[in-house]
Amino acid sequence: MNKIKIGIIGCGIITRVAHLPAIKRLTDKLDVIAVCNRSEAKAQHIANELGLPSNSIWTDWKEMIKEVKDLDAVLIALPIQLNFPVSKACCEAGLSVLCEKPAGMSVEEAVETGGFSSKYNVTFMTAENFHYQPKFNKAAELLQEGLIGELHSISWNVLNYVKNDNSYNQTAWRGADFTIPGGYVLDGGVHAVHALQMIAGPVKAVFAQVKSIDKNLGSIDSAFALLEHENSVVTSLNMGWKSLNDEGFLKLYGDNGSLVVKDDKIVQLTTSGEPIEHSFDDENDFYLQWFDFLDALQNSRSPKLPKQMPIDDVKIIMAMLESGETGKSVIV
Repeated sequence: MNKIKIGIIGCGIITRVAHLPAIKRLTDKLDVIAVCNRSEAKAQHIANELGLPSNSIWTDWKEMIKEVKDLDAVLIALPIQLNFPVSKACCEAGLSVLCEKPAGMSVEEAVETGGFSSKYNVTFMTAENFHYQPKFNKAAELLQEGLIGELHSISWNVLNYVKNDNSYNQTAWRGADFTIPGGYVLDGGVHAVHALQMIAGPVKAVFAQVKSIDKNLGSIDSAFALLEHENSVVTSLNMGWKSLNDEGFLKLYGDNGSLVVKDDKIVQLTTSGEPIEHSFDDENDFYLQWFDFLDALQNSRSPKLPKQMPIDDVKIIMAMLESGETGKSVIV
């Protein structure tokens, strides 16, 4: 089977620490033939890691997709405000796209990405790695098996403490750009609401309070929300990036027990008082995401990640922001 020829647009921290290790494991399925970044030094670093020649390095993505004739697909990992327009241009050029989340800076942008694949006859996929995390997929499987009866509520404290000199916060568009709606709540929050949709289904209404605790973290760094799912499950979701926390497990409550989703196992709490541990495969979610994307291209199928879900992730976050501003519940 022919390898997929890949270009990389954006050689920042997420490409270096997350995508690159996955790419290196999949050389039987892909060849990276071009890398692009506004900073040539960053592009050079990725090229060196992949053993690419100097003529594979670009500083202008428009020139890259125009001049590199045998590209099949691109990874787009740019500041949030650039992901949508660059993705659209690459799809228009006939390239398949794996683009970092969120699907857009607005609901309108996110919705438009849902039509990219059919409109341009390519494969467009939002890079939502949480969709491939084994612990969330295992939790959804256990719920389907009825281990804790009927799910009625969820609680999750997604609380982190980001120092001002954190390497992610040093990326200017995260820590210093106040034009990005939602700041960290949009950038990181889409992960959490995606996992909740995987487990409890679509969200129909949101009530939230949002705030900025540290202006060095951009526009908004905290959100405290109640989500009502279409199946009447209620989720309490607290997210923050200036909150020290000693325990942030996702907890699923059913009418016959509970599940506590940890990084290395899922603990089933039973009415008898004897907990039961459930294991899951320990595999990297970025690797699984890339494998699915490449396999979809090679076998002319859709990726396993439903295209509507990343759109709904953005809708939920935007509903949180609106609710925080108006003080009212917002229909998603």
